Amino acid sequence: MPIRVLFRTPTRRGTIGACLAAAGLVIIAAGTFLPWVVSGKVLRDSYESIGALRAIDVLDGNPLESVLDVWVMIIPAITLSVVIYAFGFHRTSATISTILAIICGTIAGAATVVGGGENAGLGIAVPGPVTVLIGSLLTVIGSAGIFAGQRGRAPGDVGGER
Repeated sequence: MPIRVLFRTPTRRGTIGACLAAAGLVIIAAGTFLPWVVSGKVLRDSYESIGALRAIDVLDGNPLESVLDVWVMIIPAITLSVVIYAFGFHRTSATISTILAIICGTIAGAATVVGGGENAGLGIAVPGPVTVLIGSLLTVIGSAGIFAGQRGRAPGDVGGER
């Protein structure tokens, strides 16, 4: 007995959306390695900054400590989203990407607004947060394209008869 399966094929809009989302995720990942904190003449990326905060126990026992734990999971979450997309679960991948982009974009937006400027001796550096913010925007737009670009095709027969 043949098995009926509903296939979803991406349209041009879905393919363009996937490319935008992928570019946005790459930009987010790259932005986490750009300078986020400036201290004198030393620039630190987001991971070095987290390491410094953990070393001096600034957030010991504070609920914001969990934000640091989530932040270091950005790259694995991006990888998970790409793998899920490759296996054909486009909408699930777009959902994960959108959630990730909203979280990263919110943190980057807050850091950009609070940034100390270029003449500050201690504060938020501009390149990392702005790059993550741009990547987040591209990811959200691309994910919307993935959702809008899916169309159903007639169910097809998979497998043979028993």
